[in-house]
Amino acid sequence: MSESVVLPVDQAARAYATDPRHHVVLEASAGTGKTRVLVDRYLALLAAGVDPRHVLAITFTRKAAAEMRERIVTDLQARYPEVWQGLRDRADEIAVSTIDAFCFALLREFPLEAGLDPGFTLADETEVARLVEMSLDRTLRECRDRAPFDEGIRLVLAQLTLPRLFEGLRALLERRFVAPAALRQYLRTQVRQVRSEAASAERARQDLRLRLGAIPGGITAWIASGPGDVPLWTLCRLDLDRLLADPVAVPMTAAEVRAALDGLARWLLTREGDARKKPAAVKAAFASVGDWNRHREALPHVADAVIAARRGFEASLNVLLARGIRRVFRLAYRRYLETLLLHDALDFSEVLQRAVQLLANMDEFSRSRFRLEARYQHVLVDEFQDTSRLQWQLVASLVEAWGAGLGLGHEGPLPPSLFLVGDRKQSIYRFRDADVGLLDEAVGFVRTLADDAPVRQAISQSFRSHADLLAFANDLAAGMVLPGAPPAIAFRYGPDDRFPLPAGHVPGAEAEPRLALVLGDDVEACASGVAAEIVRLLAEGLVTDRGGDAPRRVRPGDIAILFRSRESHREFERALSARGVPGYVYKGLGFYDADEIKDLVALVRVLAAPESHLRVAAFLRSGFVGLSDDGLRRLAPDLAGWLGSDGPDAAGPGDRPAAAGRVVDGLSPDDAEALARLRAAWPGWRALVDRLPPAEVIDHVLEQSAYAVTLRGPRQAQARENVKKFRGLVRRIQNRGYATMARIAGHIDRVSAGDESNAAVDAADAVNLMTVHASKGLEFPIVFLVNLTRGTGGVPPPLRVLAGDSGEAPIVGVARYEPGATEAEQVRDREESKRLMYVAVTRARERLYLSAAAGRQGKVVAGPGSLAAVCPEGVLAAMTAALASGVDEVSWQGQVHAHRLRVCRQPAGAVEPLEGEGQAAAAVVCISDEVPASLAPLPAHPPARHVRVTSLAAGRLDTTSIAGGHPAVDEELVLGRAVHRLLARAIVGESTAVLAQRVLADLEPDERLAVRDVAALADDVAALVQGVWGDHALRDALASPAARFEVPIVFRHEHAGEVCLVRGTVDCLVRTAAGVRVLEFKTGQPQPSHRRQLALYVDAVRAMLPGAQVEGQLVYAARRPAASSPRAARLPFD
Repeated sequence: MSESVVLPVDQAARAYATDPRHHVVLEASAGTGKTRVLVDRYLALLAAGVDPRHVLAITFTRKAAAEMRERIVTDLQARYPEVWQGLRDRADEIAVSTIDAFCFALLREFPLEAGLDPGFTLADETEVARLVEMSLDRTLRECRDRAPFDEGIRLVLAQLTLPRLFEGLRALLERRFVAPAALRQYLRTQVRQVRSEAASAERARQDLRLRLGAIPGGITAWIASGPGDVPLWTLCRLDLDRLLADPVAVPMTAAEVRAALDGLARWLLTREGDARKKPAAVKAAFASVGDWNRHREALPHVADAVIAARRGFEASLNVLLARGIRRVFRLAYRRYLETLLLHDALDFSEVLQRAVQLLANMDEFSRSRFRLEARYQHVLVDEFQDTSRLQWQLVASLVEAWGAGLGLGHEGPLPPSLFLVGDRKQSIYRFRDADVGLLDEAVGFVRTLADDAPVRQAISQSFRSHADLLAFANDLAAGMVLPGAPPAIAFRYGPDDRFPLPAGHVPGAEAEPRLALVLGDDVEACASGVAAEIVRLLAEGLVTDRGGDAPRRVRPGDIAILFRSRESHREFERALSARGVPGYVYKGLGFYDADEIKDLVALVRVLAAPESHLRVAAFLRSGFVGLSDDGLRRLAPDLAGWLGSDGPDAAGPGDRPAAAGRVVDGLSPDDAEALARLRAAWPGWRALVDRLPPAEVIDHVLEQSAYAVTLRGPRQAQARENVKKFRGLVRRIQNRGYATMARIAGHIDRVSAGDESNAAVDAADAVNLMTVHASKGLEFPIVFLVNLTRGTGGVPPPLRVLAGDSGEAPIVGVARYEPGATEAEQVRDREESKRLMYVAVTRARERLYLSAAAGRQGKVVAGPGSLAAVCPEGVLAAMTAALASGVDEVSWQGQVHAHRLRVCRQPAGAVEPLEGEGQAAAAVVCISDEVPASLAPLPAHPPARHVRVTSLAAGRLDTTSIAGGHPAVDEELVLGRAVHRLLARAIVGESTAVLAQRVLADLEPDERLAVRDVAALADDVAALVQGVWGDHALRDALASPAARFEVPIVFRHEHAGEVCLVRGTVDCLVRTAAGVRVLEFKTGQPQPSHRRQLALYVDAVRAMLPGAQVEGQLVYAARRPAASSPRAARLPFD
């Protein structure tokens, strides 16, 4: 951890910012405790007597709002108990809101003033997608009807296909409060007067004639000097003759002019669009050397003239297209508003717009304005760098009366105050219209309220990262500051942004550097190297918790793998899975890219259209069927015929098509069995499609196909939650109206290209895989920043509308026109990539790894739009040197410090699981997920009796079936269950209070009913577990990554001549250097049956792991006296 002094070096700025008498715009660098400053300011307001109803605190996520309110209440109780006593009965008035929730509440309070029905509803994301689709479908139909009479719309339809236009309009609707103003301003600032497409074409011909007439030697002589029989030149000469001819004698349409200019470009320009330096034909093709020289010398001048004429023509067409897009968008927006009105709903963007309009028109409603100004006297805004211009307009409208001395706010215990906190270096949500330049604008606005008092404050002392990582972040960020971007969007890193380091600190002085590189020939090699390093860290790495002194072993949840785009996590997920390391794919990654969702989508699509061979092929390869590639090839081409049903009524054998009765030669037994099962079930599934709602059909197929069996593996929890989320999505769609399977399939096809995130699951003990965007606001002891050289890529959007920065004119590009829009977008992307890089490296507390794949020549080459493209050149040079030399360590000299970077080498040989080497260790990894072959599920023969291991150990075989009932729940049983659960889930070293909270959270309803005092029980359980931890060797074993808790086990056992199937659960299996330890925890008095139960488990594990040394240990949990350890009886069976 970074070294710190008692008072931060920026303490004066912190004290000023927390003083509620000041208006403040606070710039807080990463990890500097900005939330603490905001909470302290909120508490200072309450301590000064401000009513919490008069404080408006805004942040940008519900999670952040809940956490901030919890901190405010907790700190208020601890630091200002007398204030809390006065507010506890109305603690609900202490509120932190998201901006969406605030706007929604505002419209709910003043619906009539906002022009809304009081009963309006808020549409969720699923409903919004459907409403947008309905609106745009209607818009495109009307556009086709209007095109013959509207040249602008006709030109748009000629340049963009309907799917591309649909995509562009949907993007404009999402940005409908930014894009229309930019379009309007763009068209207003165009000097070129463009009347029509034909006029633009004629102007381009005139421009070309004027420019070519001025070239040295004349255009006629240049044409005469051309080569003879060269097809490309012949076509070029013909295009030139037509373009230069009299327009009355040789008229040309706009399409012909565009095609002719493109034809000239093939002779005059390179593939990159630059002027050629010599002709495209060889010298021998010309009549003489003199002709070749004359043609070559004038070639650049002719090319420049064509480039200029072509750009002018395309710019004119772009203006016409922009006019057409503006008309189409106006129509789309009207239709969307009509659709929202028809459904009596608003989306989040419309809620924000209506709230802004409401505040702007409050002069017409004096009573409502009086209520608002009396209420909001102190406004605090968190994460201001993520604010859009419309959101800032909302905040400014709330406080604008203060500057004029109006309203009731001046009558409170403190004058009104505005507090904005953010960090422009972390503004990474431009795709949501976040405006990084607003922070500077806000300073100017707040100064009008502050009576010349200082407004801008900055804090930069980090409480998060080790000093070595802070020094690296300083040099990296400073090296990314380059000229060329508009000041409003440029990445800046000045003295106030630099993290202060402890006096005399020298980066890299420790034996092992805290910075490291993981390099490879491709992404798969990098992923393998990252996974191998994670295995090493879990085995021998140490980290220190924030606020802690003693280091502890690294756990999977301490590690994060970050990348820029969500398409790049699969290789790393597979590499972790191959080594038995649990991983969790965080939000922002591909929900529709998950294997289980692909399977469900394939099911829905084939049920909607079973006659489609392509859809049948996808379904046959899905987890529902599992047909091999070879089997699929043998069934082709009549794949649909093999399903054995043409429709829902073809349920009998006589109705099946001919293909269903054929036998496939060469089909493997597994494929034949899978196909037979499917053909038996398929008619029934299809028969349900038109008789049940889609969600019920999907549930029926999931149950009948036993699909849950395919979800086993390291991703089991995530996969199950994803399946539940998909079922929920289908139900929400069908609950809003008539939904057939075909409509569900069509909706999924449209939304599957979006950024839907995976279902949320508990990832407390798994490596976190997430995008840099998703990691913002989080921190991890160890961070791997991977795929540095991979660019963003993708097809450019059909419509590019960029608002102007710092008073500059906006830029609009439609289709392939207006290259300036693409160039301006690239500049913005480059500056945002710098901010993304800053966010990524500041997530790490103790260790930071950079990973990149080498190019074809063994060098680390940054792809366009990649994070590596914005790194200082020295960082990439250090990576290339590490690849070429094979050294174990390289260095990079930043602007201030030299930094050591360890080079992680992937170990040679086969991939081994996390626990260790050898077959026995691999079996231990799989024991909690897949049953080994020696303990595979056994066929249920009638004579075989199913018994519990506890019954067998007690000498009782009369408990017949496992399903025959469960023991009665009493307090002793609850105590034992709770101890077992806590040992499996608790983190070694947690306090008694935390352990007791875990116990209470995990108690089942029937367990609570069986206990007289649950609080006392929780304390007892915590004390017993801490007693177990008193044995240091046992504590280390339980904290080891090799420990597996609650391992289900089934084995055969012969008793008195009768073979029984024995079922039980091993409390804990631990892989050690000597073999495997079986730990059995007990909370009661020692009994002989305990030793017999342990012996049964040890025998079963020895059978499962032949050759491994297995030992068992009984651990009796008891409250530990001052210096004693829990009683443990060791049974050395070997």
